Amino acid sequence: MQALSGSPRLLRNLNEKAVLQHLLAQGALTRAELEAFTGLSKAAMSDLLKRLEKAAFIRREGEKAGAYGPKAGLWALDPRAGFVAGVAVSAHSIEVAIADLSGAVVAEFAQPRRPGEKQWAGDALHAVLGRATQAAGLDVSALDQVVVGLPGIVDAEAGHFRKGQQIPDWQGFDVPAALIDVLGHKRVLVENDVNLVTIEEATRGAGIGVGAMILLWIDEGIGGGLVMGGRLVRGSTGSVGEIGGALIPDWPGGGVTPATAEALLSSQALTTLLRQFGCPGADVAAEIEMVMRDLDTYGDLVEVLAYRIAAVLSGIIGMLDPDMVVLAGKVGIAGGTALAQRVKAILSTLPLAIPKIVPSMVGRHAVRAGAIELALEQSRERVFTGGSAARGLP
Repeated sequence: MQALSGSPRLLRNLNEKAVLQHLLAQGALTRAELEAFTGLSKAAMSDLLKRLEKAAFIRREGEKAGAYGPKAGLWALDPRAGFVAGVAVSAHSIEVAIADLSGAVVAEFAQPRRPGEKQWAGDALHAVLGRATQAAGLDVSALDQVVVGLPGIVDAEAGHFRKGQQIPDWQGFDVPAALIDVLGHKRVLVENDVNLVTIEEATRGAGIGVGAMILLWIDEGIGGGLVMGGRLVRGSTGSVGEIGGALIPDWPGGGVTPATAEALLSSQALTTLLRQFGCPGADVAAEIEMVMRDLDTYGDLVEVLAYRIAAVLSGIIGMLDPDMVVLAGKVGIAGGTALAQRVKAILSTLPLAIPKIVPSMVGRHAVRAGAIELALEQSRERVFTGGSAARGLP
């Protein structure tokens, strides 16, 4: 990086942002290493570091031994410079995690809920955020950014949950408005839960470095996420990935009759499928995992399941031509590589450019983790851009 030029205030802000981003990416560095990165003089860098330390953005963190002379002091981003919250709402629970600016999770809390349970969303969010921040030793007002993941169609700009069958009592709810009294701001984003999983998969999972990725979510419901050029695609109304209502035609030999994607791959549909082949159907994910270990017995069941997934994917792949498809959710993870390979083999019989098809590599808290990733992206940009001036330094 070369030294920046412009008005003194702009120059200072840009240099501070560059240093903070570099410390985030590289870890603790010496003043000399930061001088080499920015091109700033020793005096200018010393002044910049003093300002950032006084603003509580950075802190001294040990020393680095050199071949000659005294040890050089190390400077690191102070993770306490900001805190964010990621919230995942489902029919079964509300989960929240608090992370510092470095991305380290400092507290988490989960509140179970019963499917169909009626609750005022504002009270529920206040309660889980309060419990989680208390565990972190923080006040709720210390949260610089909150992201809430919801299962359904959301209006990310307005902050409304527009539609969702799993939690219908949250529909139309204005999430930022409900939290402004405890946060003191409206820096709250709502996002579709599968979009958040897609962000996590692209950032920390199978899609790292992949330019065009489709994520197919098969869990209690079915949905999808799309990354193009390394960025999440939401569409004009935020409805990208709402594929549950897509009509799926006959697939000869696959045992699939015309139906919607939801009717073929929802939890209820897969429970019925498992029972047709002699499985209890009580725990879809566990039973599919068992089935994949005994293909001699359950080969026909796996074939039907793979055909259903391939049928849903075929039109999407033909339209978008992705580099990778990730099979996610409980079913995608339970099916693992063997199911992904079988789906690819079926698709390979079609005149399509077949992408790499893999199971998800993110954990069961992927919605919450994706919410943290999005919250950190928003918070870091705001905090780093504001710099020391945002903390009241002249």
